[in-house]
Amino acid sequence: MKPLLARIVLIPLAAAGFAAAQDSPFVQPDVYRYLSGEISGDVAYDHIRHLTLYHSTSGASQGFRDKMRWIADKARQVGLQEIRIIENLPLRGPGWSVQSAELYETAPAYRRLAGFDDTAVMIADNSSPGEWTGELVDVGSGVSAKDYEGKDVKGRILLISSGALGAAAREGVEQRGALGIVSYNGDNLERPEQIAWSHLPAPSEGKPGTFGFALSNIAGSELRQRLARGEKITLQARVAATFDTDRPQWLMEGWIRGKRRDQAVVLTAHVQEEKYSANDDNSGCANLLEIARAYTKLIKEGKLPQPERDIRFWWVNEISGEYAYFSRHPEQRANMLVNLNQDMVGAKQSLGSRIQHITRTPWSRPSYLNDVVESIATMVMRGNTSYLSAVQSGRHRGNYSKPILSRTGTRERFGAEIVPYFSNTDHMVFVDSIIGIPAVTLTNWPDDYIHSSYDDLWNVDPTQLQRNAFLVAAAAWYFAALQPADVPILVGEVHAGAQKRLAADFARASSMLLSEPAGAKRARLYHDGVNLIERAAEREQTALQSTRVFGAKPDAGGIAVSAAAFKKALTQTYTLLTGSQPSAPEVTETEKKMAGHVPEVALGVADYIEKRGWGGGAGAGLHHLMAFEALNFVDGRRSYADIYKAVRAEAQSVGEWYYGEVELQAVADVLDAAVKKGMLKLK
Repeated sequence: MKPLLARIVLIPLAAAGFAAAQDSPFVQPDVYRYLSGEISGDVAYDHIRHLTLYHSTSGASQGFRDKMRWIADKARQVGLQEIRIIENLPLRGPGWSVQSAELYETAPAYRRLAGFDDTAVMIADNSSPGEWTGELVDVGSGVSAKDYEGKDVKGRILLISSGALGAAAREGVEQRGALGIVSYNGDNLERPEQIAWSHLPAPSEGKPGTFGFALSNIAGSELRQRLARGEKITLQARVAATFDTDRPQWLMEGWIRGKRRDQAVVLTAHVQEEKYSANDDNSGCANLLEIARAYTKLIKEGKLPQPERDIRFWWVNEISGEYAYFSRHPEQRANMLVNLNQDMVGAKQSLGSRIQHITRTPWSRPSYLNDVVESIATMVMRGNTSYLSAVQSGRHRGNYSKPILSRTGTRERFGAEIVPYFSNTDHMVFVDSIIGIPAVTLTNWPDDYIHSSYDDLWNVDPTQLQRNAFLVAAAAWYFAALQPADVPILVGEVHAGAQKRLAADFARASSMLLSEPAGAKRARLYHDGVNLIERAAEREQTALQSTRVFGAKPDAGGIAVSAAAFKKALTQTYTLLTGSQPSAPEVTETEKKMAGHVPEVALGVADYIEKRGWGGGAGAGLHHLMAFEALNFVDGRRSYADIYKAVRAEAQSVGEWYYGEVELQAVADVLDAAVKKGMLKLK
């Protein structure tokens, strides 16, 4: 008998190698040549110069509307068709627009401390109109009753060392009669001149109007030190602003029309943000305009044909704009194929070590989209990163084998990474189960400049704009131009990607098992590993089936994904470690009960979104992304127990550091809450 180790099934793990790194089967040579040669990061950067002039704080602010009009005019100039601004979408909360805001020290000195015209983010959103004069008092962070002990703040202006204006307004203004708030970030030692964008709660009946101004760490610390020395500082604040409780939000769209109208490729970027917001998300807005210009020019010149499918461009109020649109027009879901979102795609990566993150779809929405985007992204990454052996080969000039470089940008590499699903931007609406459209986003992270005076032109790189615009344009064009003859290649690539991802999940399951030195926990980890492999195989089989939207018949070719060999290998590893075969998993009474609860959606799109809210899932003890997924896995077939297994596998595929821990009761609590709200019902 051979030693046990020799009998373990060896499974070839598909590596993310370099063999196909310089090309993608989804970008034909002529398409690469024309798109990479036409798209200009310099043109996109020039658009950002204009877009940074608008303080577009919400989807109903005057700055937002002015900015939308500018984008619409530019979209007409670059050749988009059927441009329209959809003006009647509901918005939660009032529209706030500021006309002017000033903060002065009037005693003992006279000087201007802050002004909307100086730096727009110095005035907090939802500051009330009015004029106030009062003595400044330091209340530390200003967030709890303890900060106010022994301090008389009535009729005075608060100095707080945090950005928690909401808590300071509640504790200091509403409960203790302070006039308003001056804030600064006392912890920002690395960028002491940075000024953060801040927000007050929208005013409500019976609560006093108030204001908030934001200062830099340097300016705020100086005031604090002067107060600590016993100085009496008097400030005067003036704000001119308007609130409109009935103002709807806008969504702007334009088209490149294809031959068929039922499978549009939707490209999105969001318009609302503070003034500047060069990267978040004026970079995405500018890139949409540049992609549109390149497409229309190349089609007009005959270099690209009229696409088979529509390409639909959306400039939106982030997240809420799409939810409002689908609430009003749920029938449009059937006419949308995929969504590609750009949110923060212009980062100069050497500033703050920023990486261009490109998401996969969540496990609840497996799709061919992942393989296409990952293939094209890998081509751009490898082609714009320098490798010693590649340079020594002499097959290309310079450091990069497929250089995409703007004239005025850097020559930095394209630092990008394909990452598991995250939300907090527009693609999350599309992958929501009630909408059901595959979607990904390109979003750079980390970003220490976001939502502040530092998100300005100097931290944007035209070269990175150009690379991201090419990536999105190439992926969108592939789907828009896809012909029946191209479908077998797509199926083959999805199948290859499925094997690679399933192998990675097997490796993760093995790693979990090997991480436990001994004891009863090994049995739990083994069964977790089996569950991970089984759910991953289901995910990949669904991704294969998603190609049917193009007329593919993967089953007819015998193409499938199986978990059997991976489960056998994991069992052999367990036996090697323990010297015994794994026992059957224990099923608790709670698990038996949860297996009998099968939820299904009980409402239409608008009512479901209204009940759930526009921010996705939430649940105590559960990462908000996993709460979102718990709701997404509801399909009328899966039980509570099945949904728990799916969400637990998704979380464990990455690890607790990314998605947190998932337990059965936490998932059940999310589903029970949705049943109580009337969003779901039990079959």
